[in-house]
Amino acid sequence: MKKKSFLLKAAALLVFGICALIPAAAQQYPADTAFYPSVYGAFSELYPNARYLSIDFYNNTYTLTGITGRAGLLAISYDLTVKLNQNRQIEFSYNNIYQRDANNRWTRINAFGMYRYNNAINAIRTKMMEIANNSSLFERFERAAMADIIFVNEIMKDFTDLAFTDFINNYAKGSVFNITGHISEVSEYNRELNGTRYSYQVTLSVNLSSPSDAYLSGIAPNIRCRFYTNNDNVIRLSRNSELSVQGTLVGATRMTGGVSLQLVDSR
Repeated sequence: MKKKSFLLKAAALLVFGICALIPAAAQQYPADTAFYPSVYGAFSELYPNARYLSIDFYNNTYTLTGITGRAGLLAISYDLTVKLNQNRQIEFSYNNIYQRDANNRWTRINAFGMYRYNNAINAIRTKMMEIANNSSLFERFERAAMADIIFVNEIMKDFTDLAFTDFINNYAKGSVFNITGHISEVSEYNRELNGTRYSYQVTLSVNLSSPSDAYLSGIAPNIRCRFYTNNDNVIRLSRNSELSVQGTLVGATRMTGGVSLQLVDSR
């Protein structure tokens, strides 16, 4: 019996050792598991100052700028594309490497030099797999991703009308956004929306750009929000004043140059 027990333990340790030695690149992302929560969670934790340059949501491809690190004593930054391929393996590719010089300016370079790129992508892949295989982490970042108006807008900006409608109805609707914008109008509404009657409609223009370092190129657009509330305090608000709201997304429409979101007061 002791010999049998020893052999079973040895076999278990051998299997564990083999699994531990499987390269991260060879591991498959779990079947029937959405990719975006793991992408959003990994980069939020490891590179919180990076920004999304493009998102192909339905083809599981994300490109970010402002992935930073150090090559010896020098700071570097680059663009990184992460993709889930047809075999459900996570692929990475990079572009546009920059190095900060002695005068604090970013200069384009052709190679990473002393920067350990493989270590960086292995850490990202490991974090993604951790999120995908942990239900509480996955659900946390699933909610956080769909409540991030910058992330959601980046997903939607190049959609066709059909893809836009599908995304709103199946992913974004019901998300709670915390936004701050400038008021363009406050008007009486006195109609029912999403099962509740609201007295007022506040129209907000929200600028999605944020302060960033020089390597973070591009300025995010404004997005229009129609916010519905029964809070009488909005009567006293004036145009161009700033207002912070917490609203649940109940609908969205396309407009020239962007989208208009319908939010109901969730406070």
